[in-house]
Amino acid sequence: MEQLKMYKLTAEPYEELTLPADFSFSNFKNCEADVRAWADCLRNGRLIGDDTPEDAFRGSILRIPEIDPERDIWFIDYKGEHVGTVCAFVTDNPKMGDMHMVGIREDFRGKGLAKYLSYITVKSLTERNTEYISLTTDEFRKAAVKSYMSAGFLPVEYDYGMQGRWEAILREYNVDSIRMLYEDATYYKTIYKDKTDPRVKIGVLGAGRGKTLMDYCEKSDNAVLVAVCDRDFSCLENIKEKYKDTITYYEDYDEFLKHDMDLVVLANYANEHAPFAIKALNAGINVLSELLPVQTMKEAVDLVEAVERSGKKYIYGENCCYMPAPKKMRKLFRKGRMGEFQYGEGEYLHNLENDWDQHSHCDPKHWRNTMSAFYYCTHATGPLIHISGLRPVSVTGFEAPYNKKMFRMGALGAPFGEEIITLENGAILKCIQGVGPSKDSLWYSCMGENGVLESVRNVSDKEGVLTLLMNCDEEEGSNKGDFKDDKTDDGLTPLAGTSDHGGGDYYLMYNACECVKGNKQADVIDVYEALDMFLPGIFAYFSVLEGNIPQAIPDLRNKTDREKWRNDTRCTDPAVAGCQLLPSCSKGNADIPESVFEKLRNKNKK
Repeated sequence: MEQLKMYKLTAEPYEELTLPADFSFSNFKNCEADVRAWADCLRNGRLIGDDTPEDAFRGSILRIPEIDPERDIWFIDYKGEHVGTVCAFVTDNPKMGDMHMVGIREDFRGKGLAKYLSYITVKSLTERNTEYISLTTDEFRKAAVKSYMSAGFLPVEYDYGMQGRWEAILREYNVDSIRMLYEDATYYKTIYKDKTDPRVKIGVLGAGRGKTLMDYCEKSDNAVLVAVCDRDFSCLENIKEKYKDTITYYEDYDEFLKHDMDLVVLANYANEHAPFAIKALNAGINVLSELLPVQTMKEAVDLVEAVERSGKKYIYGENCCYMPAPKKMRKLFRKGRMGEFQYGEGEYLHNLENDWDQHSHCDPKHWRNTMSAFYYCTHATGPLIHISGLRPVSVTGFEAPYNKKMFRMGALGAPFGEEIITLENGAILKCIQGVGPSKDSLWYSCMGENGVLESVRNVSDKEGVLTLLMNCDEEEGSNKGDFKDDKTDDGLTPLAGTSDHGGGDYYLMYNACECVKGNKQADVIDVYEALDMFLPGIFAYFSVLEGNIPQAIPDLRNKTDREKWRNDTRCTDPAVAGCQLLPSCSKGNADIPESVFEKLRNKNKK
């Protein structure tokens, strides 16, 4: 679990302190005696473990190039003997100071000396014109946390679950409220021990797949389920056994939208998300859309403009982005651990033959039976786009040949498709997805200038996307290191562990609710990034239909680029495509007799 982080804003006043009699401050001198004294102050604080003083000093101080020990390390002395220490230095960001390696010798603890270490840190770094001072600590260091709060340090919202952890600290210390900052030192919000923030009121469309997302409201304290809509009355009856009269039930979507809600979760059919999202946005309600965002370029243009016109939040529910391995990959890339993004691979291959009758309802016109191999692409492309933060600019598509499995399933599309995508910085992605492969594969790999991150393949004895392997150089070009497991746990892991998609559904809902509440640190996928994830699939299929010719991917952030696509309804759904209907497979649709679907229906009856 990540440590707590706190900032002191140097523009705010600090209390001038005078040390008690016989105590004084001094600076570190580059000698063996001061190294030993420094280690004695820190060892019992569990900060340097069993290392020798020299090894601890080398690993904790000398490894940081911005630290000048004789300038930045301070001691509190008692009658000339070093009994406490702190390192106060300016980071590579000249606006930020750092309070580092704080410790008091064991026989001088409990004498109130910690506040003087905070004081000398704030004083020295304020005089060096920093704008804020950072420190990290842990909940179990209760005396230290109290001392930092007393010195004017404020909690920072920088990782999952931080606000909840700080609210628990306020309750334990009986502190009514405290300001909380973002990681860039701007104001986030005032948090309270009694959690006065209102919960986000959730309405769910789709009582089948939506059950998992409804469950989030029971586990979390930032959301409450208020309404559910489904055109299938029997589905509503099923959930009434659980929720009874605590929520309101609707069969009509227009009536549902009149309910008092902050966020509509769209868990209906994947080919219908865009029109339902647009209706909710036009009604002034924030939207969390399950896969997929759109199925045509016309819908893409309409959706973007509805979001821009409404001013409401559109959040895309690509839950694979929030599985443990890809979630941690994104964090490491954004911290610069990997250098520039150069290459990525994503695989979402799901052999669904045994369950296809349940997914397609044995209906030859069901969207799953008419979709191309590229339609359900964002489980493969999405995490890589989200990790890199880069926009796709071109794609070439390749389609596997139609096979007996797809015929037995009653599906018209090829068993799987592949995209070769170029990103805006020239990096390359290889993505593959499909519902008719011989075996499953859910796997992601990313390469940067400094190394490789990847999840574990299904064939391993490890737990697939729950496990992250890392092989990174400390410095670009050192070419050292081996693959090793990297921790993926964070502050929400205990709550998210039992949720679907490796905990991804929990993180998806958590971030959506935080976004609606105004937390700009919330890790969400907006409408533009959602289309960056989906458009490589639709244009890869256009590429296949044109003989594997590369296709430029439009950027619908640019209003002038939208006009070309405003009336483009090309897709494999007859109800939407009209005269622009595409075949589900590039070689033409198979002639699947009614007997195939009848056989599937009889399977359900057994």
